[in-house]
Amino acid sequence: MKFNKYFNQMTSISNANGYILIVLQMLVNTASSIVFKLQSKIKIDNQEFNHPFTQTFTMFFGESICYIIFLLYKSFNYSKYLYELELANKLKQETKINYLVVIIPTLCDLIASCLAFFALSLMPTSVYQMLRGATVVITAIFSVLFLKKVPTKHQILGMTLVVLGNLIVGITIYLKQTQSDYLIGVLFLCLSFFMFSFQVILEEKYFRKYYLNPFELVGLEGLWGLLFTSILLSILEFIPCPSKMQSGCPQNSDGKYYLEQTIQFFQVVFSFHNKNYQPQLFLLIIAEATSILLLNSICMAVVKYLSALTKSVVQVTTIALVWITCLIIGWEQFYWGQLIGFIILVFGSLIYNNIIKLPFKCLYQQQKVEDIQKKIENEQLLN
Repeated sequence: MKFNKYFNQMTSISNANGYILIVLQMLVNTASSIVFKLQSKIKIDNQEFNHPFTQTFTMFFGESICYIIFLLYKSFNYSKYLYELELANKLKQETKINYLVVIIPTLCDLIASCLAFFALSLMPTSVYQMLRGATVVITAIFSVLFLKKVPTKHQILGMTLVVLGNLIVGITIYLKQTQSDYLIGVLFLCLSFFMFSFQVILEEKYFRKYYLNPFELVGLEGLWGLLFTSILLSILEFIPCPSKMQSGCPQNSDGKYYLEQTIQFFQVVFSFHNKNYQPQLFLLIIAEATSILLLNSICMAVVKYLSALTKSVVQVTTIALVWITCLIIGWEQFYWGQLIGFIILVFGSLIYNNIIKLPFKCLYQQQKVEDIQKKIENEQLLN
């Protein structure tokens, strides 16, 4: 049937394309982490460039461009788009979405991103990435609670190894850590886990209920995010930064710390004739928006065609690339505990994603049954 071609395109992708998505997510995620950290390492009047909320605004700007890409796709591939809508109706997916429902995952993204940017300014980049491994466990719990999606045995084994690897790395770095505000960064990052996990679960639920192009959802979140962040920036401009968080907050010309200094941000980045203008920051902000555009599009495709949990596990694997990059740049020192932890972490991720199959049939029996059931359900929908 003509529908079969488009059904396969909409609900699944080949193993090769799935692996390509995973590799792209790892590479772009690594690049974005390095870009964000580079921004905070640039000093202006002996002060580090710390603007977590305006960085979040820039992030949403990158996401909003995805909606333009969606409109272009819809315009130049209109016949294919109509076929997809027709199939979505056959699959009992809603083809019209109330844009207000996107507000909830947008707010989750806003809170998680602001907390994460603060955390990144208070800790080494590889530690930041390492601690994000906890999102795998939280996302798995939310998948069971909200999606009724129970992980298979090999996925549970993979997640266990990922968590074990993170613990080894975490303990190693904690014993070597000397930053006094490190624990504050850890707290912010842990709080962001819950928002991030809830966001990806909502996104996966939307993909099940509605016909949505990945670029469409990312773009809508970006547009809503720009609106909410603009309102937030006008308020944070006047809120003093707590003393224990000052190393992650911007300082004004009077030497006082505030949660955000939006005017200062634009003067430094975009005011070409301003004495504090930093051309390298301008390039980094452009790189940030571009990397966010690519990363969110790829991650949304992973959620749609693979799963929210796969997205979280792949993000954990990115830690190895970030760590190696930081070692090459000279930002961090080598520790054997980190290497052992990373090996276990990556091995667990490969097991979870079925790239490495262990010689134990009991681990994969549940997966085979689910694949057969899914195939039968899909055939019934198309008949």
